[in-house]
Amino acid sequence: MLRRLEVQNLAVIREAALDLSPGLNVLTGETGAGKSLLVDALALLLGERLEGPAQNTLVTAFFQKEGVERILSRRIGARSTPRIDGEVVTLKELAEEAERWVALHAQHAALALLSARSQQRLLDALLEGELLAAYREAYARREALLKEKAALLERVRAREERLDFLRFQLKELEEARLRPDEDEALLETARRLRHATSLKEKGEKARAQLEKALSALGLAGRELEGASRLDPGLTPLAQEAEEAEARARALLDEVEAYLEGLELDPEELEKVEARLALLERLKRKYGPTLLEVLAHKERLEEEIRELEGSEERLGELEEALKEAEEALARAGRSLSQAREKAARWLSQKATEEVRALGMPEARFQVALLPLPAPGPEGLERVQFLFSANPALPPGPLEAASGGELSRVMLALALLTQGGEAPTVVFDEIDVGVGGEAAWRVAERLYELAQSRQVLVVTHLPQIAARAQAHFRVVKDPATGVRVERVEGEERVRELARMLSGSYTEAALRHARSLLGVE
Repeated sequence: MLRRLEVQNLAVIREAALDLSPGLNVLTGETGAGKSLLVDALALLLGERLEGPAQNTLVTAFFQKEGVERILSRRIGARSTPRIDGEVVTLKELAEEAERWVALHAQHAALALLSARSQQRLLDALLEGELLAAYREAYARREALLKEKAALLERVRAREERLDFLRFQLKELEEARLRPDEDEALLETARRLRHATSLKEKGEKARAQLEKALSALGLAGRELEGASRLDPGLTPLAQEAEEAEARARALLDEVEAYLEGLELDPEELEKVEARLALLERLKRKYGPTLLEVLAHKERLEEEIRELEGSEERLGELEEALKEAEEALARAGRSLSQAREKAARWLSQKATEEVRALGMPEARFQVALLPLPAPGPEGLERVQFLFSANPALPPGPLEAASGGELSRVMLALALLTQGGEAPTVVFDEIDVGVGGEAAWRVAERLYELAQSRQVLVVTHLPQIAARAQAHFRVVKDPATGVRVERVEGEERVRELARMLSGSYTEAALRHARSLLGVE
C-alpha cells in the first residue's frame, strides 16, 4: 500500500504530505484547491512528463507490503533524478517499479489501463496461471532452438569457405612437421655452422699445441722413469707423468674427432637458416612460441571436426524444432481457448458493471486479435473496446473520457481481483454521476477497498461517506496547499459542504445520516 506521499514545488503546492490508510481513502476540497495535483505527483513516478516549467519539483512515495518497503522518488529541476530506495535509476526503471505498487486512472495521467500489457494482464488474471506459464515455457524453448538453428545455418553458409581456410592453415602446419623446442636446437646448430671456419682454425691450433705438450710429457715421463731407478722415491712422479701423457692423448683425440666432424658446408647452413625462418614465420602468424603454434594446430583440427559434423547437428535441430513447434501450438490453443471463455465472461460482466455505474447504454467488449505469428504472450493480442454511446460501436479505450475510463477500471478491478497493483488511484470517476448511480459507484469502491488500498479524488458525498480515511485539500498561504485529515465534526462539515455548499442545519443532518451518526 501507499503509506505516505510527499510533494514539493509542484504547481501551487510548495510542500504537502499525505499519510494514507488501508482501505478506501478519499480526497475532497473546493474546486481548484489542488486535489488532482496529488494524483499528478504519482503520475510523475509512473514516468509522466511535468507540464509547465521545472521548479525543483520533488515527489517521494513510501510503499509497504508484507514487511517490504520501497521508497520511490523523482526530482525534476535542471534534470530529472529518479531514485529507488535512494539509488539513482533510469526513469524507465522507476516507472516499472511504480507500476508494481500503484495503478493510476485519471485524465491526462499515466493511464495504465490503456496499455496492451495491462489489458492482457487483467484478462489473464481470470485464467489458471499454469496455462500462461506453460505457453511461455514452450515459446522460450522454441526461441532458443530457432536461435541455435540460425547461428548454425550462418556457420553452414560460411562453412566451406571457413573449412578451406582452416584446411589451408592445417596443411601448412602439418607439412612443417613441427617438434617442440625444435627452434632452440636449430639455433645452436646454426651458430656452429656460421662460425665453422673460426672454430676449425682455433681447433687446429689447439691440436698443434696438444701435440707439442704430448711430446714434452713423453720426454718428461721417460726421464722421471730413469731417475726412479736411481731413487725409488721418484716413482710416483713418473707415474703421474705417464697419466698426464695419457690424458693429453685423450684430449688430443677428442679435438681431432671434433675437427673431423666440423662441417664447412654452406648448403647445410642455408637449410638450417631456411628452417629457422619458416619457424619464425609460423610463430609470427600463429603464436609467439612454438608450443602455441602446436596448440593452434590442435584447435584447427577440433574446429574442422566440428564444422564437418554441423550437418548432423542441423538435422537434430530440425527434429527438435518440429517437436517444439507442436508443443507451442498445443499450449497456444489451450491458452487461446481459456482466453476466449474469459473474454466472453468479462465482456458481459464488465458491461453490466459500467451500466450500473451510471452509464446505462455503455458496452464493453474484449477483443482477441490473432497475431501473424506466435508471440511471447500467446497467439493473440488482447484489446479492450468500449462505447458509452449506443449509436457508436465499441472502439479502443483511448477514445473514452477520464471519468468513463475510471469507471471502466473500477468495474474491471472488481471483476479481476488479481490483475492490478495493491494501490489503485481514481480521479474523475464521479464525472457525470449522480443519484442512484452515485451510490452504486460508492458501493463498488468500498467493495474494491476490502482487498486493496483505494485512493479517490471525488466531489460525491456518497463516496466520501464510505471512506475509511477522509482527507481535505485546502489552499494555504504558507504552503500553497495543505492536506488535512478530517474526522468527527470536521468530517460532517466537509460532507455538508459537498452536499449543499453550505453548513446549514439541514446539510449537517444529511451529512450525519450519510455517516450513520447522530
